[in-house]
Amino acid sequence: MLAFFPLLAALASAAVLPRQSASQVVRLNSLENLAVRPNGQILATNMNQATLYAINPVSKTSTTALTVSGASGLSGIAEYAPDVFAVIGGKGIYKVDFTVSPPRSSLIKTINEANNLNGMCTFDNSSVLVADAGRGVVYKLDVNTGAHETVLQDPTMAPSGFIPFGIDGIRYRDGVVWYTNIFRNSFHKIPVDPVTARAAGPVTTLWNNLMGDDLCFGPNGKIYIATNGRNSLVEVDPAVGTPRQIATVTASTACAFGRTESDKNVAYVTAGQGVFAVTVPQ
Repeated sequence: MLAFFPLLAALASAAVLPRQSASQVVRLNSLENLAVRPNGQILATNMNQATLYAINPVSKTSTTALTVSGASGLSGIAEYAPDVFAVIGGKGIYKVDFTVSPPRSSLIKTINEANNLNGMCTFDNSSVLVADAGRGVVYKLDVNTGAHETVLQDPTMAPSGFIPFGIDGIRYRDGVVWYTNIFRNSFHKIPVDPVTARAAGPVTTLWNNLMGDDLCFGPNGKIYIATNGRNSLVEVDPAVGTPRQIATVTASTACAFGRTESDKNVAYVTAGQGVFAVTVPQ
């Protein structure tokens, strides 16, 4: 979710104080989400405009990768095929294809019943899961046909707060969907059917006292969560569920890990003032 919650830091707490300050990669305002291309380039979104930024973490420079035609702003992004991404733009889900030059964008589907699409993750090589923070549901969208359906809905996903906003960050791995609810300061997991993505068991709440925005899996199997108004990046062992602050990142919104040998242990974090890098423990 957009980084405008610095006053909400008092709502959250974590196990320990931050260990390090993140290093700034580039300065860009109000970034929302990010993904890393196979070549190591970072793609970053901004909910206020349809520009998809391309960031070189080595030279610490940024350019416009492309403008997504038809979108007024961009939020969640997920790679569902090599160098091919789905991007949320309002109620639309767009395909952004970097296998062609110049890269192209095209509308996959407009989800007319959506209220506030925000988080997104890859489910398999033909579908993504899209979190609707305004309705408190998760859609499964076929990226090839545009067919979609509501597959998950639970009170832990429901919106709350001074703006109705619920389920935010979402990730899928090995039959489990992990997700945050930003204004409920909570983090959850639910087992799902590996084909349909429908619930295969009850929701487990890992915490309800720490603001969580978007999240990512690290190469060490641990989960990393941007805490937005809590101004940090936290690490979570999935087997334990307790958050541990590892870095200070002001108004952090999302994270993704590097994909080259030199930065595979680096979490790149979007925030109110740009993209930051955090080297995580092995």
